[in-house]
Amino acid sequence: MPEQTRLAVLAEYRAARADEDYQRALDIAMAAMDHDEAHPDEPPLMPELRGMHLPAAA
Repeated sequence: MPEQTRLAVLAEYRAARADEDYQRALDIAMAAMDHDEAHPDEPPLMPELRGMHLPAAA
């Protein structure tokens, strides 16, 4: 996945969560899992989505 597309997916997910559109956020997460499974040689996208909800380490 091109870097620009990756960033767009992450931004769309972030916006869906901010708008409390949890169905859209779930759809994006499911698409990310499908993408990760179909492209095992690329950096995984799903861990980035999961990481958005973790507090940053100090």
